Amino acid sequence: MATSSSADPTIAPAPRRRGLIAAVAGATVVLAAIAAVVALWPHGDAAAKPARFQSADKRFSLALPAGWHALRGAELRQVPSAPSAVLRRADGTGIVIVHERPALASSSRSLTRELTAQVARRFRGVQPVSARTVALPGGPAYVYTFARPAAGRVQSIAVAPRTGRTYTLDAVAGSGARDVAAQVGAILRSFDTTNPAPRP
Repeated sequence: MATSSSADPTIAPAPRRRGLIAAVAGATVVLAAIAAVVALWPHGDAAAKPARFQSADKRFSLALPAGWHALRGAELRQVPSAPSAVLRRADGTGIVIVHERPALASSSRSLTRELTAQVARRFRGVQPVSARTVALPGGPAYVYTFARPAAGRVQSIAVAPRTGRTYTLDAVAGSGARDVAAQVGAILRSFDTTNPAPRP
């Protein structure tokens, strides 16, 4: 069964004074930005290429936008869920966590059911938004996105099956932050399991 990697990734909460309506509106904007970036990654020299993070075992790499940093060494080993990578925006408004899992045999349809049920058990007030398969450099990934308006967050779970293993990427952005959503989408879209990794 596909599992989301982290119980509730920590990012700075949205100000409560904006209220639930503002949070929902902000989440809608962020979701649109994430969907646009995941679906329409820019091609050619017109797109400025960010730095890249490569995992310690060199099995995958990710874009590392300006203002983001990757946990390394002892800092990464201190994360309880033993992730393969954690990318975090310096101001705390975005985070992407990567875990390596055993190979999965689930179809996209069964993944949707499993993730919907799991998310509903873990969080209250969840609003499922989209579920789609996207093409990544090393193969396909199934991306499930949902909003948590009361928490001021938008989250995506990407499941990327690869030979003999499956990677899960948990991404969180604060609602109302379009620039963060764009960066999160770019990180998800950049997930690459080819070797050698692309250069910045």
